[in-house]
Amino acid sequence: MKLKYIGYLTVFGLGLLTSNLYAAASPTSTSAKSNASTSAEILGGDDKSTQDQRRLIKDAVVHVYVVKHAYDTLSPWNSDTQKGSGSGLIIEGGLILTNAHVAADATFIEVQRHGETERHEAEVVNISHEADLALLRPKDKTIYKDVKPLELGDLPKMQQPIEVYGFPIGGNTLSVTRGVVSRIEKQDYVHTGENLLAAQVDAAINFGNSGGPVVSNGKVVGVAMQSGFLTENIGYMIPTPIIRHFLDDIKDKKVNGFGFPGFLVQSMENPSMRRKYNLTPEQTGVLVYKVYSDTPAAKDNLIREGDIITQVDGYSIQNNGTVEFRPGEYIDYTHYVDLHQLGEVVKFTLLRDAKPQEITLLLDRPGKDYLLVKPRQYDFQPTYVIYGGFVFMPLNHNILRALDPVPVGLSALSQEPPTKDRSEVVLMTKVLPADINKDYHQANNVVITKVNGKPIKNFREFYEQMEASNDEFIKLQADDGFQIVIERAEAKRKQPDILLRYGVNADRSKDLLSIKAPTSMADTKAVTSEAQVTPPEKTPDSKPKI
Repeated sequence: MKLKYIGYLTVFGLGLLTSNLYAAASPTSTSAKSNASTSAEILGGDDKSTQDQRRLIKDAVVHVYVVKHAYDTLSPWNSDTQKGSGSGLIIEGGLILTNAHVAADATFIEVQRHGETERHEAEVVNISHEADLALLRPKDKTIYKDVKPLELGDLPKMQQPIEVYGFPIGGNTLSVTRGVVSRIEKQDYVHTGENLLAAQVDAAINFGNSGGPVVSNGKVVGVAMQSGFLTENIGYMIPTPIIRHFLDDIKDKKVNGFGFPGFLVQSMENPSMRRKYNLTPEQTGVLVYKVYSDTPAAKDNLIREGDIITQVDGYSIQNNGTVEFRPGEYIDYTHYVDLHQLGEVVKFTLLRDAKPQEITLLLDRPGKDYLLVKPRQYDFQPTYVIYGGFVFMPLNHNILRALDPVPVGLSALSQEPPTKDRSEVVLMTKVLPADINKDYHQANNVVITKVNGKPIKNFREFYEQMEASNDEFIKLQADDGFQIVIERAEAKRKQPDILLRYGVNADRSKDLLSIKAPTSMADTKAVTSEAQVTPPEKTPDSKPKI
């Protein structure tokens, strides 16, 4: 997973932000005549049919109002409620397609169709954070049954005219901006960092446009997603191949995501590299330099380090790792892996010892399952536990994104696969200073690998070992040998005061409450849930220490 967020900005509008920050960019057309011409070209028809078609499109665009309840990443016992808005489009079945970053962490959603004044409460049906797409459904399932749904078109061509529909912040009525498709390539989606197909457009896309339809020739060719930061007239949309993948994915009522074949490659443009592997001038491909264990590629040694991958699903791979998907247009070969659903196979042609072979790999699990550090997470409270003022959490990309700068060691872990000995990284994120954790007050972002000398595989195993310990002292060891020693009985006795001092209402996240703790801190019933934490009566002698 790449940590590459600089330069792009999701365009979901938060109500806490002032509208004067989001002045709309100037339209790309320069005259009324060119506007009319472009409009007809975009929608496909003469002036009257263009007007009728635009009316039908507008009728299927909705304003999405959202109340979000989000947790503080590094202090997950704290949370905040914000109001925001986005856009959406009505598709088959009266469902509303929008961005995942519009619906993420939502506690209350309302939708209002263009041309109407009434809002209707809605709910999330399916959400794919990887694809940054979500389906909403009005709680009254009949209200949009007579609305003509918008149709999905094909992947647009370069310089193809488009129109972006949505409700950017700065007004309450529908906005329509025009432009052309200026680039098609794989991009890191801001929402989770997933690298998928995206299309760049030069139409104005601003805060609140998120989830709105991008239309060409009367059909939806994409969903507005994010805009360039500190750039002019650069926006990005999720194109229809990714939208169709999402809609096909959820046919079984669950979101599986995108598969991972299990190997990494490097380019073969270097002349010495090509001579080393005996490639002729006509042969092209990429070199496999790493194969992850317990992946489709590793099964039966189907792919080995040193193999040259020359084709994917019959498409020739160039020396820079791209495939010509249209005349003169190239895209990273992994796009053809992304098009497959879990349970499908990908066909590869490779050279091994200069001999061609054909193999098929079954995409059995989503790519995030093969990551030691999981992608950004939404829709639930982050996992944490506090023990004697030490705060422990599983490392994920929420934490990495909250750190500035990101420690080099943690960044390196984000590129590592899980192993049979470690499937998750346990991180001591910070310390709530107290007398019992003296000398550790400045310690933070410490990777914990052992509890009382015993290696830990994941956060749950760490939590269970901490809870089950009956030793007088608990010794935690970091990956570099650094030690944290906690006197168990003292930590148990003083924990309620530490929590009260720092306004922490629970010593662990809600998901850990369902895990039956064997002994130890489970006995401290006063701090195991929000309902059980009761501040003492306010007297001059019992004021919390600051």
